[in-house]
Parts: sequence; structure tokens; C-alpha cells
Amino acid sequence: MTMTVFLRRGMETDVFDANYYTGSLFYELVILLVDGVSELPMTAERLSVSCKQKDLRYYPAWPYAIPATILKVPLSFVESLIWTCLTYYVIGYSPQIWRNIGNIQVKVNLKRKQIGV
Repeated sequence: MTMTVFLRRGMETDVFDANYYTGSLFYELVILLVDGVSELPMTAERLSVSCKQKDLRYYPAWPYAIPATILKVPLSFVESLIWTCLTYYVIGYSPQIWRNIGNIQVKVNLKRKQIGV
């Protein structure tokens, strides 16, 4: 849907096209941020087990938190890379490789912050 709504067309450098690019970037970031809401019930279920283990002094909290975080970091990188590869050139952002890498880095950082929620 993103690639059809924000399809590349002959654009100049003016305020209207800048709003177009800004809107597409905002839409991408919101989609990536809302994408992790489905993981919140699993986190809530895991939290009750972690609290029971902590109260009974079986395990500390870090054995439950570290594996989940380690598994989600590469997944967030792959998801951000796929999203950027699908949308970056179709929408018509700058073809410079450093800007593309910067775009991927922003999306990976957003997904990592989403994991910490």
C-alpha cells in the first residue's frame, strides 16, 4: 500500500514535494512502530512468569530478558532492511547510498526502541 500511495513521479525541490517525502517517511515510521503492538500480549504473559520466578527466588529477571532481546535485534534489522529495500527507490528518495544506509539506521533504531517498550 505504501508503494502505491507514495509512488514516484516527476518531482522538483519545492515545499509541496518536501511535504510529500516527509509524509511518506512519517507513514513508514508509524507502520514500523505499530507493527510491534502484536507482541505486547506475549510480553505481558512472560512478565507474570518472571515475577513469580523472582518472588520465589528461583531465577533473576535477566535470564528471561536477554534471550528475547538478542533474538529480536537481528529480526528488527532484517525487517527494517526489507522495508527500506521495498520502499526506498519506489517512493523516489535520494539514490545516494549513504542516505539509504542512514534511512535503514533510523528504522533499526526505531525498532530497537520499540522492543524496549
